[in-house]
Amino acid sequence: MNALTKTLEIPAFDSISYDAAVRAATIRAQHSFFDQHVIEDAFGCYLAIDEGDYNALPQDLIDRIVHSVPGMMADDFDEANIARAASFMSVVMDPEWDADCPF
Repeated sequence: MNALTKTLEIPAFDSISYDAAVRAATIRAQHSFFDQHVIEDAFGCYLAIDEGDYNALPQDLIDRIVHSVPGMMADDFDEANIARAASFMSVVMDPEWDADCPF
């Protein structure tokens, strides 16, 4: 082997940890103001991390991001955000109960 060549060992794709990390990031994003990221660690496993506070992520984490889910909560209640939030909700109205309500 040539002295200038280096053998790289690339870990196999771990679909189970990737699916679990994407699922966790999606669930967390529904209740967070911050983006959720799926990162790959050195061993080929995937983790879901929260962007956290308003500080920037370190560059080594940014380089390992493979999937991102935007945070779905919003501070502003303008029409666009209300329409987006309402699209995630399922509301059922009971007309008989409303007719019997004394107030």
